[in-house]
Amino acid sequence: MPLQPENYPAKSPLIAEELEGQLKTLLDKLEAPVTLVCVVGEDEKSAEMVAFLNHMMGLSQKLNLILLAHGEAPREEELLDASLLPATGVYAGETAETFGHMVFHGIPGGKEITGFAGALLNAGNAARPLDKPTLKDIAKIKKPVSIQVCVSLACHHCAQLVMAAQRVAWENPLVTAHMIDANLYPELVKRYQIQRVPLTVLNGDKTVPGGKTMAELTTLLAKL
Repeated sequence: MPLQPENYPAKSPLIAEELEGQLKTLLDKLEAPVTLVCVVGEDEKSAEMVAFLNHMMGLSQKLNLILLAHGEAPREEELLDASLLPATGVYAGETAETFGHMVFHGIPGGKEITGFAGALLNAGNAARPLDKPTLKDIAKIKKPVSIQVCVSLACHHCAQLVMAAQRVAWENPLVTAHMIDANLYPELVKRYQIQRVPLTVLNGDKTVPGGKTMAELTTLLAKL
């Protein structure tokens, strides 16, 4: 049985009053419902993430939230990679109808709140249309690819790369984009020897340091 959001705090200190107004203005642009599916553990960061999501739910009637305990839903955990909790996937529709291939590991505070809002706009049919050449480049990606963008929440270049990866994932279902707050997962930092962010990991083995534009990212992915 899914966890109940009301058992967690209704608001997050990460969303101050001024930011709350800015987010509400953005979310008012949603043209379709968006569902967030969050797999949580019993740790403090999971509880903080649910509070963040509860706060977001209060800013738009078009947002829905499904909370899952770790081990409760194997299919969703595989889609979202629940090895890194909390894991939050963005879906189009009122009942998690269509997986948007956009996933957040950790709490998207700081610069990453912009990326989180961007993912909601993508799934809610409210993002700015891309030009035809960019869409054509995205369509050149013919093989499944998992993009893990390892970030810090104060990194401007990280947020730009996350938003680019998310948009590519939304436009091409072969791509899944994961934002990972590297500070929360020391084992991952050790595995990929992360010294600076952003660091992009492709399909779990190829590492690419530094920021990338959407054009640079799509060119890289098309060559895999």
